[in-house]
Amino acid sequence: MATDIERLVSFEEAYYDQYDYYNLLESKREIELNTNRHCPAGHERKIAEKYHNSQMKRRRTKSSSS
Repeated sequence: MATDIERLVSFEEAYYDQYDYYNLLESKREIELNTNRHCPAGHERKIAEKYHNSQMKRRRTKSSSS
């Protein structure tokens, strides 16, 4: 009984040509480019959003108190 990997390899050998392999490699590269990556600086987006919201809130309170 063949394993799933062996079946997949035999399927690829039977039906894929060089262009199919090229497209597979390109799609893998696109997936790697479009995934979320770990940011060593931490939660930059959250910090920037909190800063922006606090600035907007501060502006609103200044304009309503004037």
